[in-house]
Amino acid sequence: MLKPRKKITRKELKRDPLMEFVYQARQTWIEYRSVLSRYIGLVLVVVVLAVLVIRWRGGQNEKAAAAVGIAFIEFAQGNYHTVIAQLNGSVEEYSGLKSFGNGLFLLARSELMVGDTTGAERHFRRYIDDYGKDRMITAGALAGLGIIIEGRRGYQEAAELYLRASKLAPTAGIEQRYAVFAGRGFILADQPQDALKVLKPLLEAGGLDFRTKSEIQGLVASAEAIAPGS
Repeated sequence: MLKPRKKITRKELKRDPLMEFVYQARQTWIEYRSVLSRYIGLVLVVVVLAVLVIRWRGGQNEKAAAAVGIAFIEFAQGNYHTVIAQLNGSVEEYSGLKSFGNGLFLLARSELMVGDTTGAERHFRRYIDDYGKDRMITAGALAGLGIIIEGRRGYQEAAELYLRASKLAPTAGIEQRYAVFAGRGFILADQPQDALKVLKPLLEAGGLDFRTKSEIQGLVASAEAIAPGS
């Protein structure tokens, strides 16, 4: 007759460093998983900004690069008004400098965070026009514009901006998110066929997590429901 398995205690786990690590990792996940899920978006922003910091090194103008670096630190701390105050007056002074292009994007992003959509739109568009060679940041600027235009109920234009952003996205995951935003925008603009052209290939490609797949399936059902002849 098999004896019940004895439950391994935390004290016993300490004898094995690997098992102790696994135990602690599991306990940490159980305790903090709600917090982690809530702030995962912030983590992604920090990762993108960290890439920007690396790109800022060796800028054409040390003064402009220093100004942008200081502004980045303020942005990371959530001091968006400080970022705006620091960079807004430098737009004309550093216009055209490669090292300030990232600062222009950071300025626009900060303005969007505080609700200054007029300033954010102006600086996002200027970044795209003057510094649009960096695919990753240009995608972020296009998506930022999409958020602003969608907030004004310009759903068709917003959807097209999101679609452009998806084609420049640096990763498959970000590309999917922008494409989903585009599909939703086309539905809101009463353009179900355009929405289906964007959304159906995402389902056919596969590789989606459960939540994203369910979201896309819901949008596809909505588009098909309002499509002509449905």
